[in-house]
Amino acid sequence: MSVLDSLPDRPLRDAELASFNRSDAIEMAVEVSETEGEGIDGVLLATEDWVKGLAYEDEGWRVVESVSLGDGENERYEGMRACESAVREALD
Repeated sequence: MSVLDSLPDRPLRDAELASFNRSDAIEMAVEVSETEGEGIDGVLLATEDWVKGLAYEDEGWRVVESVSLGDGENERYEGMRACESAVREALD
């Protein structure tokens, strides 16, 4: 099952984003962008192995950036920055 399969066909609600942070599969879920009154349309998801930037557009959710993580201390931070930039660009 892919990350996209677990998302609704609409922007996320705050409670749904919070549930990702309680999930065993995802270590961190962060809001990147919110459409006023319509929910969260940009998200970063991170595990021990990867960071993904997701954007919700007219066609639905899509992965706009994915970064594999190795053993470096700063890799997650850099991966999060790269994915955040990609999400913001996709939603502009």
